[in-house]
Amino acid sequence: MENAVIKFDHQYVDGGCNACGVLRCETYSMDYLNKEVGFSFLDIESLIQTIAQVNQWRQDYQEVGIGEEIDGLTKAGTFVEVEKLGRQMRYKNQATNQMLVVDNQYDSNEKLFSTVNQILQTIFDIDEIHFSLVEIDK
Repeated sequence: MENAVIKFDHQYVDGGCNACGVLRCETYSMDYLNKEVGFSFLDIESLIQTIAQVNQWRQDYQEVGIGEEIDGLTKAGTFVEVEKLGRQMRYKNQATNQMLVVDNQYDSNEKLFSTVNQILQTIFDIDEIHFSLVEIDK
């Protein structure tokens, strides 16, 4: 089992106008497979994209009609469809026909990380990862 250390920091910034209040902005980075990579949000979409790319999956698309395409990730001839469905994400491995539709965000990090591992193992054939969160002190 590989380890992934997610580091996060937050700062409060002025919204920029009289109507906008102070906003909390968070930044994330992950130490995984001897690489440190940044990502946008602590959600399924960002974590799967980041981990897949560290494991040599690359963003790609497939044309499905005139002017239509499916976004996804590809590695060694295998294409995984990635589709955002409102508050959910759909992942489908075209080689195995395995498909998962999951919520993009979770109230508990434990459930989030469990779902990430389920997607990685079922769809991408990536071994389970042990996640830990570390807040960066400034």
